[in-house]
Amino acid sequence: MKLLDVKIEENVKIANDIFLLSFESEYLAENFKPGNFVNILIDKESIYPLLRRPFSISFVEGKRVYIGYKVVGKGTKLLSQKSKGEVINILGPLGNSFLIDRFDGKVAVIGGGVGIFPLVGLCKELKNRGNKVDVFLGFRSINSMFLVERFKDICDNTLIATDDGSSSYKGSVVDLFKANFSKAEYKIVFCCGPKPMLKAIKNLNLPVKCYASLEEKMACGIGACLCCSIKGKGDKMYHVCSDGPVFDIMEVEIE
Repeated sequence: MKLLDVKIEENVKIANDIFLLSFESEYLAENFKPGNFVNILIDKESIYPLLRRPFSISFVEGKRVYIGYKVVGKGTKLLSQKSKGEVINILGPLGNSFLIDRFDGKVAVIGGGVGIFPLVGLCKELKNRGNKVDVFLGFRSINSMFLVERFKDICDNTLIATDDGSSSYKGSVVDLFKANFSKAEYKIVFCCGPKPMLKAIKNLNLPVKCYASLEEKMACGIGACLCCSIKGKGDKMYHVCSDGPVFDIMEVEIE
């Protein structure tokens, strides 16, 4: 990992309160693995926000690195106001990554909300290894959808669920996945999204391995501050930033 000053190339709104930011970094592009994240110091000239903010790397194209985020507080609001040419400081790449391999059969990838962002790079790498990939994406409504066309260009099948039924399947993305799991005979499952979604997936007790990328509040991003601790099996404790963010979903508690 390195500390890097990078110039913003794009910072565009792509859905309700959803932004896609990009910058060029040969180092990050060369060292990125799907599942990695970065810690961003939004304003070097100000003491606010004091702490860095963690963001998953969505995907990489050439030297260009893309990061998606949702405006949910003062930090992300400030980030959304940054323009092309402004400088932000990046610490990364951080964390572990998804398992990338050639699997004997179809792969299922499930995403909800901003947890969809890191799945773009994952799906690209899975396809590059020769896998057949079905992606299941969950949104609140048609107005909150983003990156769907990009997934369609990458994956064998892109299945959409919306809470209000304004596009495709009406209901949760987990229910949509359940309706397709048995007939598709998936060999492995990857997921990222809000905790209720991940908890519902864990409760399915799938007969195949399932890996989840988790999100927790964090400060340092390197396992020193301990604020992103989560419980594992037995007496085990993990730090999402350094032990994760990707875990075997059955090895951690999701509350």
